[in-house]
Amino acid sequence: MRVKLPALEKNILKYRALQMVLILHQVESLRAFVIGSIRTSDKFATHAAKEPLLPDGINRPMEKAFQILVEKEVITAKESEELQAIINLRNQVGHKIHELVSDISAPKTLRGNDHVYDYFALDRFERYREKISKGMMKHFVLQLSFRDLAFEQAEATYKEELRRLHKRIERQYEERKKSVA
Repeated sequence: MRVKLPALEKNILKYRALQMVLILHQVESLRAFVIGSIRTSDKFATHAAKEPLLPDGINRPMEKAFQILVEKEVITAKESEELQAIINLRNQVGHKIHELVSDISAPKTLRGNDHVYDYFALDRFERYREKISKGMMKHFVLQLSFRDLAFEQAEATYKEELRRLHKRIERQYEERKKSVA
């Protein structure tokens, strides 16, 4: 016999799912932009007999790209660590999504460690992305892509729904607090 989740928990799960979709997109989009821009810049620089900063075939190109951004003072070392933590969240979405929802959806007997979902990772990532885009203008040829344009309407729809869900969750949470008290 399955127990149905209350409306508040259902809305929290929907909220997290929409955030996860946006994080997946944002991380992959930033990855393509940063690596592509550095490599495009490398192509121009190699004509001047310079070694490429980010050669093809390098292991862990995103980590190396962040090192380059730190060296060029586009981001700080602390910001690089924070970005990599958010990228790890993206990897968790891809490989261990059940861990990001088990605190709500799994029966208490199956819940593992108390995992705290990071509701603010998407906002932080978007701010870093903006900072990186602006900062890279000073040092690199920026690579353009239709990836973001192709996802633009979906992203706007998901963000609109996140705003609605946030209001609904707050209202339901207040109702829950009153009923428990």
